[in-house]
Amino acid sequence: MSVNCDVILQWNATPGQLRALGAALWRWCRHAEGNTGVYQHLDNQALADLLAGRFPTPSQTPRQGQRRGVHFGVRDESSQDRQATADSLRRELPSEGVEDILVGGESWALIPGGRPAS
Repeated sequence: MSVNCDVILQWNATPGQLRALGAALWRWCRHAEGNTGVYQHLDNQALADLLAGRFPTPSQTPRQGQRRGVHFGVRDESSQDRQATADSLRRELPSEGVEDILVGGESWALIPGGRPAS
């Protein structure tokens, strides 16, 4: 099942927090890719920016009513459902520097299990 995720970064995220998030996203993507050797669902430039401690260029302009922050997307092709995707993100990603992650359009804080502790 394909689950789209929108990562929303805090405006005040530090370069160290951005680097930690980039490294964690890379690990998460490596788990999600399985045996293909290539993860096609994360913008390489966004990942490179995070790993360098910089905010990535937003992948889209926030729509009316959309939460403010720096947005970029990833997609999970290996999990069975939105709950499994949220659980895998909670295991891998730090919450520092992250405002929210929308998993299938819903805040990961609202999906059972809540947001990971800071």
